Parts: sequence; structure tokens; C-alpha cells
Amino acid sequence: MTPKRRLLQIPPGTEGFFLEEAFRHRRILSEIDGIFTGWGYLPAETPVFDFYDIYKPLLDTSSSERVYRLMDREGELLLLRSDVTLFLAKQMGMALNREDLPVRVWYADSILRHQQSDDISKNEFYQIGAELIGIPGLEGDAEVLLMAAEILEFLKVDAVLHLGSAALAHEAARDLKDEEAKELFAAIALRDTETMKNLLLQGGAADPEPLIGLFSFLGSSGEFEEFLRRKGDSLGPACSPHLSRLLELAKIIETSGSSGPVRIDLSETGSQNYHTGIVFQAYLEGVDSAFLSGGRYDRLLETFGFDSPSVGFSLLLRKIEPLVGNQERFALPGSIEQARGETLQEKYRDAVQKRARGRIVRL
Repeated sequence: MTPKRRLLQIPPGTEGFFLEEAFRHRRILSEIDGIFTGWGYLPAETPVFDFYDIYKPLLDTSSSERVYRLMDREGELLLLRSDVTLFLAKQMGMALNREDLPVRVWYADSILRHQQSDDISKNEFYQIGAELIGIPGLEGDAEVLLMAAEILEFLKVDAVLHLGSAALAHEAARDLKDEEAKELFAAIALRDTETMKNLLLQGGAADPEPLIGLFSFLGSSGEFEEFLRRKGDSLGPACSPHLSRLLELAKIIETSGSSGPVRIDLSETGSQNYHTGIVFQAYLEGVDSAFLSGGRYDRLLETFGFDSPSVGFSLLLRKIEPLVGNQERFALPGSIEQARGETLQEKYRDAVQKRARGRIVRL
């Protein structure tokens, strides 16, 4: 590799953008800021790095392989921020008291993840999201999902929102060993019915077929309601409250008026291993994987000394910016004026007067 080519390279998982592209990005982010603020969410900032050993138990194998680690001058192994939710959970766990609840926060920041050179996408590494801490159950789930749906509506992308349940998958894996449970989660995600059957039998299921049918389900709330009428009794009482909540939540989102298609998809078991309840992901044609994901994580803050129900979501904004509808909303204004005057002082005074009237003026 020539020295010049080396100078022009950037590490996988990083990007730079500027001028009109950066202007559009900031305009979109500013509008989303307004949506979060309108819902009563306040901004939060997290450190760029933290101690790796704190987060290691919370990373699954895939996540652990993708994070960046570095050593500080005292020999401590550090983790560069790869998931804002984890870093934010530590901050909230350290800072919150019971009387503070509920707490609503939002964030927007870069994350760093290693990718292979042959599958790197520059549009993956700016994460925005929100966390609702202190409101359990359907009320908290609905608030976060409705807010996410409103942001999708604002972005004018034809996304499909898939709702699932980590709680149902955990219930099915209750009597399996940790490695077997991971295998079951992977089989559910792939709709691998044969592997599901073998693992469910290992977990003590007398008849795995109803659960296989459940985890293979994908459809509207109406179709799910019909599925439950036919199969609900065979799923057992432990599943019933999770299924009822999922159905009610889907109906709330569908009737909100600010959502595209909603699908109940029980192959969705959570994008992170700390999810404990409802989970959801948004997909968009032309994007190779989910660009929005979230769910309930009622035990994550307990890791950092503050036990509180929590739910949230994150959106990889740069991943979908080229697909945002009505791009002219965020374009650089075409009419940029030149200040008038004989001297620099006169040009400056002219520019100040015009800028006060909302115009863009260059000296």
C-alpha cells in the first residue's frame, strides 16, 4: 500500500461527511430534537469510552466481536461506545433516585463498531434514541412505540414495524441451559422449525408444535387475534398475558394515525440480550437490516445499582438519510445573499440587518 493511499483511508466503522450532506443531517436531527422535546424528553450525553469489564457480561458474542477496545495509561481495558443505551443505563443507575421517576431522556451521538471491509456501510454509525425509565407495562411500551412511529412518519419512510416479545422466548427457554437458550433464540430468529422442535423438547415441552406455530407467526393484529382464537388455549397460561399485551399494543399503534404497517412477528426476540419484554424493529426496502430497534429492558439498570422498569428505542439515522422523503425540506436554501457595502464594516452591518430578518448572508 502506498503512503498516499494509506493517508486517504479511514478505519472501518467510521465516517466523515460535510457541506450539504452535513447540513441536511443537522436539519433532520434538529426536527427530531423538537419531536423528543414535545414529548417531554430531555437530552443526555454519554462518555466516549468506559471500563470494558463493566459491560462485558451484557454483550453477546456478536456484539463483543464488533466493539473497539483500547488500553489507558494505567493499563485499564476500555470500551469505546458501541451502544448508547448501555452507557446511558450506567449514568442513570448512578444518578437517579426514586423520587426522580419517571425519567424521559433522548440522545444523539456517534457509535463505533468494527465491520469487515467487504460489508462496511458508511451510513450506520450515528445513533439517536430515547429511554423511558420508571413506567412499567403497557403504558410505557405504548408511549415509546407511539413516539417512534411519529418519528417514522416525520421521516416519510415506508417502514414496516415488527412487534415481538423477548418475554415469550425467555419463557420458552426457561428450563434450558444458557447455551441451549441462545440456540433457541437463534432458531426462532431464523424460523428454523426443526431446531426449535428439538430444543423445546429438551426444555420439557410435551407438545412443541403450538410454540413453533407461535414463533413462526407473522401478520396483522387481526390475523394474530384469529390465531389466538384457534391456538391460544394450547399455548398455556404462562404465555397468555404476554400475548394479550402484544395484541393490545399492536392495535394501539395501528389506530394511532401516525404509523405505517404494523406486523406482529414472534421471530423478533430482541436485538440485545438485555431485552426482557416487548421488542420491535423497523424495516425498510433497500436497507439490508433493521434501522430502528427497541424494547423493554426491566433489569438492565439493576446492573448499575438502580432497579427500575425501562423501555426505549434507537434509530441509525445515517443508515436511512438517503431514503428520507421530501428531501427538499432539509436542503440548503438556494437564496444565499451577498452583503452589500463599500467597506467591511458596511458589509457587516448590512449582513446583520438581513440576518435579523431570517435571510442567509455571506460577507
